[in-house]
Amino acid sequence: MYQVIGIKNTAIAFLIVTLAIFALINHGNIITLLDQPANLLKALSSASSLAGFVFLILGETFIFPWICKLPIVRTYFPPIDGAWDVTLQSNWGAIERLRGNTEVEGKITKQGKVKIFSRFIRVRMQFEANDRYSKSSTVCVAVQRDWQHGTIELNYIYENLTSNPKISDCSHHNGAARVQVRDEDGKVSMEGVYFTDRNWNQGLNTAGYISFERAATGSNQIGQNRNDGTDVNAQ
Repeated sequence: MYQVIGIKNTAIAFLIVTLAIFALINHGNIITLLDQPANLLKALSSASSLAGFVFLILGETFIFPWICKLPIVRTYFPPIDGAWDVTLQSNWGAIERLRGNTEVEGKITKQGKVKIFSRFIRVRMQFEANDRYSKSSTVCVAVQRDWQHGTIELNYIYENLTSNPKISDCSHHNGAARVQVRDEDGKVSMEGVYFTDRNWNQGLNTAGYISFERAATGSNQIGQNRNDGTDVNAQ
């Protein structure tokens, strides 16, 4: 999540917190410390350690998702932690038509659930479709600000494994998504596009539209699962 403000601003924030802690602890002794370089260095080192502890507690525990819900904070760090209902519209139907199967609809729509684990330093995503054809895990996830448009994006790459792929599928593929995060009237939603390299050597790699809506209940399983039948490559 730190990518939203960048490494430079993160370092500046850490420095400010360190100096604030230093001033708070040594507010009556700062002038004296300036004449004692060894003690000054020791005091700054202690303040830096405490600042690191503060960042750890606030940024890497369950406290961080709650902080992200605060009005000002959420403009920088969107509250994306938790469970989401996901809708995918795949171009697999269009691919099937090109292969001669005219009975398939142009777009294949599937539902699923995703669990997002959001912390200041790291973000993880766990996805499961309604069926259990295959599973995947995220390779990397980043939340970044588009400084040109002022929007925030969720970008991720995942690896998919299928133990018993169908004839038009493969046992392994990679996928990626670029999703825009919207926070309107206190409600967060996400939408964007995804694409894969599945069976690319046969021209069967897929892409589509993906949207997230906050779920009423959570999901704790990981997977980027596929579909049975003719729309097996819908994701």
